Amino acid sequence: MLLAAITARGANAYNVNQYNQWDRNPTDVLMRRGQDFLQNRGLVDSAMVCYSIVAGRANRDSQDTLEIYHIARAFNNLGYIYAAYYYDYEKAYENLKRSTELSRRYGFDDNLAYTYLNMASIIDDRNSLFGDDTFSTDALENTKLAFDVAAKSREWNVAVTSIYNMLDMVRNGMDIRRIEPELNRFKNLQLTDSVEMWQCTRLFCQATEAFISGQYQRALECYDQMLLQAQQLTTNRQQCVIKAMQQRGNVLAAMHRYQDAIACLEQVEQITRDQGMQRELISTYRAMAQIYNAMGNKLKADQFDYKYLKAKDEFILQSHAERLEKSRFLDEMQRVNEQVEQFRAKHERAQMMLLMMSLLAAVILVALVLLVRSNIKQRNYIRHLYEKNVQLLDVKVADAQPVTQAVDEQEETAPKYQSLLDQESKDRLYEQIKQVMDNMEFICQPDFSLQSLAEQVGSNYKYVSQVLNERYGKSFKQVLNEQRVREACRILNDTEQSGHLTIEAIAANLGFNSRSNFTVTFKRITGISPSDFMKMAKEK
Repeated sequence: MLLAAITARGANAYNVNQYNQWDRNPTDVLMRRGQDFLQNRGLVDSAMVCYSIVAGRANRDSQDTLEIYHIARAFNNLGYIYAAYYYDYEKAYENLKRSTELSRRYGFDDNLAYTYLNMASIIDDRNSLFGDDTFSTDALENTKLAFDVAAKSREWNVAVTSIYNMLDMVRNGMDIRRIEPELNRFKNLQLTDSVEMWQCTRLFCQATEAFISGQYQRALECYDQMLLQAQQLTTNRQQCVIKAMQQRGNVLAAMHRYQDAIACLEQVEQITRDQGMQRELISTYRAMAQIYNAMGNKLKADQFDYKYLKAKDEFILQSHAERLEKSRFLDEMQRVNEQVEQFRAKHERAQMMLLMMSLLAAVILVALVLLVRSNIKQRNYIRHLYEKNVQLLDVKVADAQPVTQAVDEQEETAPKYQSLLDQESKDRLYEQIKQVMDNMEFICQPDFSLQSLAEQVGSNYKYVSQVLNERYGKSFKQVLNEQRVREACRILNDTEQSGHLTIEAIAANLGFNSRSNFTVTFKRITGISPSDFMKMAKEK
């Protein structure tokens, strides 16, 4: 979801003298400085100081309408900053609510449109991070209010962004019917390219309607055009590019062009990872898990479902860590405020200190609780994977059922020649392969290879590879690694006999050339690291 303000980052310390100096500036000067700090110079903390001083004048007497208008805008900007940079959604909501009240009371429709849009954005972001990310009624209603007020006040950038965000919320035909009045009004608007998001949003609307009505080719064409338009944007370009590519992947999946859909989303994954766009990366992992589920590739679906959950947990932890880190500046700003207030009203100082310390303690307590819960959740997940792998210790790779492979895993599997073996020969060769692959002492030799296996069964390595591919849907290397990892699980799980062995020793005994190679292979197959498996075994 796109926010109504421009993204910026930065910090700038200040003190009592600087506060007093800034506090002597007129409100309109502080608002211009705050906008310059936020949009042009990337000094978020300095912008917050400016807007906080203006917002603090809300209770003063003898204010004219223009002064109150600036105060309403200051509350709106503070709400945006608290949500986008401090991850303090409660503070953000509080400031946006103050801005909404003032804007309604005095008829500041242009500011009210931005306030509704920011309110919808923080509700949607908070729901997707800390709750479920299903269709949010509160976020939708605030977005519809933002569009309605923006259209009346001719704030076209907000109106277009509101429609874009509503389309981003749409999941099915029932959802799109809930925003039909707004979409019809939007289609009738006669806007120009001076409204930057206009063309992208128009194409987004056409693509969404085509997709929901089953006109997939038409939807693809619209998303391709949207992608080209997004490249020309100066703001929100990367978000629009990612959205167009994600939606394109969804359309391809609906057309059962799963490989094309995966290829499209893999590009999105690379871009979002390189650009540090964590929210978009999380949604991409979830989409890829759903596509692999639709393909029937349970292994890949589980892998990307795990990536989705892990990335989501990491983002939540990161947001709490950044919030705690940035709280140092907030504490400093509050300390300065308290010193200023001390000169104005000494008797309020003790109450203010108590309130702020309580708030800080509550923030730290909530952060610690969330951190502990996250650690418990991660530990339970590791325990689940450990128990699952222990249950599979008695299942031999040679007896496992074939699995469907993704295209990118079939480097060695696809036969490139016409086999001369009849079915009886294949069955006989298969039984010989099973006997060799069940011999751990032999297959754990460092130089054991496909050629070695072929020599043991007295056959051509190409025939051996073909039988492995046909029976297991896996390459020789995959079968070998799974057999060795299962043996590693048996060794690690037998703490009485093997508790003195190091991971390096176990890796070497099983034929791996390094600990890192063993760890990567072990985790890819079992889902957890050898060290975590060992810990679980010792605790059982």
